[in-house]
Amino acid sequence: VGSEMCIRDSTLANSLSLTLVHDTSYVASGGLEERTTINRTLGIVAYEYRINDSTLIFADAQVLRGNNGSDSVGDLQAFSNIDEAELTKMYEVWVEKSFYEESLRFKIGQVDANNEFAYAEHAGEFIHSSMGFSPTVSYFPTYPSPRLSVNAFYSATQNTQLSIGHYANQNRSFSNGFTVGQWTQHIGNVTAAIGGWMQSGDIAPLVENEVDESMPPQDASGLFATLSGEFGSRLFAAQNGSWFMQYGQSSDTTSEIDTHIGAGITWYGMNNRKDDVLGLGISHITTSPLVASQYKRDETAIELFYRFQLTDNLALKPDIQFIANPAADREAKDALVLTMRVELSI
Repeated sequence: VGSEMCIRDSTLANSLSLTLVHDTSYVASGGLEERTTINRTLGIVAYEYRINDSTLIFADAQVLRGNNGSDSVGDLQAFSNIDEAELTKMYEVWVEKSFYEESLRFKIGQVDANNEFAYAEHAGEFIHSSMGFSPTVSYFPTYPSPRLSVNAFYSATQNTQLSIGHYANQNRSFSNGFTVGQWTQHIGNVTAAIGGWMQSGDIAPLVENEVDESMPPQDASGLFATLSGEFGSRLFAAQNGSWFMQYGQSSDTTSEIDTHIGAGITWYGMNNRKDDVLGLGISHITTSPLVASQYKRDETAIELFYRFQLTDNLALKPDIQFIANPAADREAKDALVLTMRVELSI
């Protein structure tokens, strides 16, 4: 799931919050199961406690119920960022400490890495999962499985930040873990970020359409970059707008998705309604030739949504996606998927 689904507003002190996200999707045409309706609901209960101006403790629990929409579409990227197997779990539990007027920050505990790394600014309203982070970051410790980690962030200037994190493996051991680094630069209304990641030591390589367990495990690694900005716009009677671009690449011997390109544009304050949002985005991937018998060679998703902010706590988001060449199943046809997302925050 993209970073927008995780609650991390450190400006609130000693706060308890509840978020419910419900998706009803209809496969209007194509996919694997045409004219199918899929329902699923994600609930998040979060609590944060600010000890002082420099120390914050955060914890949340998540519950997901319903069916995975991609099972009916056959897409590899996941057209909804809440789609997963059903879960009930303690999600994030971490403590954050800042020093030197917040120029140096540490976050230690069970952390969703996408809250700090590889996210595209201004992509948070899209529901397609690849808008949250590049799917080439194959072993990313994010939704639905954050990991025990140590993270450090240093702001050399007000506009420059260097971030690094090391995440334990599934056995909660820091050996053969996931390491990620990112450099972020703000230039006026534009934000550029570039980073790299490595999953060390325990990856069985892909060899001719299968995982070869007989070969020695190896490291997996890749690069990602995002570029985003803001602009003034009166189009659609909007108050302002924003845009983003994404790129990701990883080795085709260890990652099923080896290249990703994405972009999107959003308008805020539509029709003089300050909290309404309109967005249009695209995400394209190519898959490793080593999994050619399992997956199609590429997949492209185009998303259009409108967010209606009905009250301070309730929003509706009708969403249309066209998924060309769904790649996870070679029998899947080009799909048109309609989703109504309901978001309730208390």
